[in-house]
Amino acid sequence: MQIKHLTDNDVIQWNEFVAEEPLFGLLQSWEWGEFKKELGWKVFRIAVNNDRGCIIAGAQMLIKPLPSGLASMAYIPRGPIGNWLDKELAEKLIPELQRIVHLYKTAFLTIEPPLLCSKEVEQQIQQLGFRPSRYTNQPNATIVINIDQTLDDILLQMRKKTRQYIRSAVREGITIRAGSQEDLPAYYELMRATGHRNHFPARSQEYYERQWQIFSKSSNCILLMAFLQDQLLAVRAIYCFGKHAAEFHAGSLPHNSNLHPNYLLVWEAIQWAKVQGCSTYDLWGIPTEVGNIVSEGNYPPTIKRMDGLWGVYQFKSGFSKNIISYVGAYDYVFQPRLYSLLSNRFVRGDTLDRAMTWMDSIRWK
Repeated sequence: MQIKHLTDNDVIQWNEFVAEEPLFGLLQSWEWGEFKKELGWKVFRIAVNNDRGCIIAGAQMLIKPLPSGLASMAYIPRGPIGNWLDKELAEKLIPELQRIVHLYKTAFLTIEPPLLCSKEVEQQIQQLGFRPSRYTNQPNATIVINIDQTLDDILLQMRKKTRQYIRSAVREGITIRAGSQEDLPAYYELMRATGHRNHFPARSQEYYERQWQIFSKSSNCILLMAFLQDQLLAVRAIYCFGKHAAEFHAGSLPHNSNLHPNYLLVWEAIQWAKVQGCSTYDLWGIPTEVGNIVSEGNYPPTIKRMDGLWGVYQFKSGFSKNIISYVGAYDYVFQPRLYSLLSNRFVRGDTLDRAMTWMDSIRWK
């Protein structure tokens, strides 16, 4: 086995490796790294190859210096991937990641591997020197719909009310169309308003525009927009990679109980994903507490809460009962004092998400 720093000559091999991940792997795709590079991040793609030159583990790591110049942020979104927890592979990959991180005076390295939650996996990660992080950027729990079946069968796995709301949206006169370059400002304004209303950090207009522009070139994304006559009601940005699709961004006008645009949007998105050859559709994010219940072997009871992500959960749970719970985020600490300052209990729980949003908005010469 050997460590290899990937170059542009390795794009196809790396993407084929990432596409074999059992869950949505876009955040480790080559294109995602190129997108982040345009936002000012340094991108490192490190692979472990076997004796035949095939990739068996690896990570796409992002690094960006903080404005103070005293430290940097290092992050591996939905990675490392492959069989990296194998002791022999980990002894190749982790030291190389650490070596790179040291060069950029990084306080700590955050990983969010696409591994299902289990005590055994948690112990393996901690044995490599990582500690559980207080903050996460990607969702710890989500709902994944099996779409590798007929449309009728997909509908049958939904809650009865959800099917009714999909049909109701059509009767209400709601229409869905794919967005284009000209629709991006309206898309951004709806995302900004939704973030302000629901207290989450909306990205910059440039972030949404560049992300759509990069991935729409390869038909890996679609912007679906719901209208009532000429009024834009809701939007959803859907991305696919390999056999998996996921919705990253969703925005809408304040809730109107007489209209159901989001139900129809998800249904149209599922049909688009099937045409792309996807077998799963990831609804991308529900309350972590729900995932914890499921990972302990129980199915969550009916929950009436509507605060935070709970209202989102009520909506998404109508499409499928297949709840996925990840191991979450882990940190490898290089500067203990700075890490202690940044991770104390008085810092907001969504700090990593807000930090990533802020980091994507700043530029370096």
